[in-house]
Amino acid sequence: MTLPEQAKNNRVWHVVGLVCGVLAIVSLFALPSGIVGYLIAIGIAAVAALIGHAAVRRRGAFRAAAIVGLGLAYLGLIVSVGLLVVRLTRVFAG
Repeated sequence: MTLPEQAKNNRVWHVVGLVCGVLAIVSLFALPSGIVGYLIAIGIAAVAALIGHAAVRRRGAFRAAAIVGLGLAYLGLIVSVGLLVVRLTRVFAG
């Protein structure tokens, strides 16, 4: 693979990393609130974080987009885990 082909491939990885991070945040609002919805959101955010890590490792002009996507994925993961913990606490406490 030549260098320009590799750069185009890396650009795609960077954009996909950003899109996955955005989807991790959108899934918090789009899915129904409940234990199952939060578990699905955790799964989506975890996959987005894995893809974000793969995108950040690649060099290219859009690496900043991949970093933003990774940050959004982790933010979505932290928020969905927190919401799940609160929901489970409310279910088992009362």
